[in-house]
Amino acid sequence: MKKKILFMFLFLVAVVASFQLGAERENLDSLMLENIEALASGEGHVSIDCLGSGSVDCPISHVKVYLVSESGY
Repeated sequence: MKKKILFMFLFLVAVVASFQLGAERENLDSLMLENIEALASGEGHVSIDCLGSGSVDCPISHVKVYLVSESGY
């Protein structure tokens, strides 16, 4: 009986630990993607204009527009 309880306890600890490690890895992946986006965006100022209504995602408002125009300085 004690062996069954010990086995169930160890199994429960392993399940909880795997969920914790998975959540921590997801947070690191999100942080890494944000850093990559920050590095890829560059240092210059870019003006973005979203025009009309269509099927292209506007990076500012995240709505569907016809045209996205970017002009950098």
